[in-house]
Amino acid sequence: MGAVAAAGAAAHAQDVSASPVAGTQFDRGRSIAVSQRVQPGYEEVGTRLDGFIVYPRLTVQASFDDNVRASSSSGGDQSDVAFSLAPALRAISQWRRHELGLSASANVTRFASLKTENAETFAVRGEGRYDAGDEIKLYGYAGYRRDVERRTAPGALRGTRRPARFNTATAGAQLTWQNNRLRVSGSGSAARINYADVTTVEGRVIDSRELSRTRYETSVRADYAITPNIAVLLSGTLGKVDFDETAQAVAPDRSARKAELLGGVSFEFTDLLRGEFALGYIDLRFRNPAIRGFSGFGGRAELEYFPTRLTTARIDASRTLQDAGNPLAPSYQRSHIGLRVDHELYRHVLVSAFGNYEDDRFQLPRRTERRWHGGVSGQYLVSRHATLFARYDYLHVTTRPSEFGRQLTDNVISVGVLLKP
Repeated sequence: MGAVAAAGAAAHAQDVSASPVAGTQFDRGRSIAVSQRVQPGYEEVGTRLDGFIVYPRLTVQASFDDNVRASSSSGGDQSDVAFSLAPALRAISQWRRHELGLSASANVTRFASLKTENAETFAVRGEGRYDAGDEIKLYGYAGYRRDVERRTAPGALRGTRRPARFNTATAGAQLTWQNNRLRVSGSGSAARINYADVTTVEGRVIDSRELSRTRYETSVRADYAITPNIAVLLSGTLGKVDFDETAQAVAPDRSARKAELLGGVSFEFTDLLRGEFALGYIDLRFRNPAIRGFSGFGGRAELEYFPTRLTTARIDASRTLQDAGNPLAPSYQRSHIGLRVDHELYRHVLVSAFGNYEDDRFQLPRRTERRWHGGVSGQYLVSRHATLFARYDYLHVTTRPSEFGRQLTDNVISVGVLLKP
């Protein structure tokens, strides 16, 4: 986690974008956030190879977690130290038009005592942009990843011998048309999620066919620039999650359909303030009529404030429909508010503080999970090839009614180094 801030600027610069806005009335880049800024002399250079620039990386990290298995605060907390090694490779084309990006990453984590928590994950992804003239751009991507479910994830499966393991195959496309004042984009995506069998601490095996599912989503968004500094927007999203049908299903069918319709505004006022607000209606309905869905007010808001060139403050809030970490209760309503402040202490030292609160409402069984998460982090740019980082995370979770959830506190301290050969 600690390397995320250090990676931000380079990753931002290397994205294969579907609708570049630089120099248009949709450009909101007058100010550069502290976490996105690349200091002279610390740029990630990469290696040129047959029309591509290749960026290799290696993150080495050690972490102390005082509640590895996310046990209830009433007892049973188990602490341990974990060591992780995470190599990554990204290649970006340097063609005059169009663009292609390829990436691969892996992460190996080993715990000193709790061997059942050891994990190996990997991900591969390809993405590309085709420029059909100055106004039309087509973006597409496909990827595959092997992952484990975090013990502290919202609604995560409890009481399992090992964290749940799953594979995800994804693909999607976006088409964008843009002129001086109007930008319209449509996108579609599909994801296939396959779980391995899960064994509980009592020895009961949950058949992977009970957990595997397919997720589809399509959306349309239109932005109209009233002035160079303000634009109105309208977006709509439709999605569904389909679970595999089994002859001897233990859990009810959790397949669901969701919809979202939002309208709002994006803006940038001088070089001090920029943001986007969108409000509207969200709706989630399960195929099984016995499972009650959600409907009502929804929205998103993001605001960035630049009091000085050395400080960036970001506030975000949302009320959305999310996919849960628990495949037996996959969809929930999430209300979230968060604050993050990044400060450039010196040219090569960045410190950050963050905090957020969220209220997650589940239907299987019906319960509310409240999560308080905060922490601090810092990074020291040793050179363009190495960054040292440290981070502290605090998480407190409570559930009502308590018999259907968990009450836990988790503290994690991480230190490490990000190497960029």
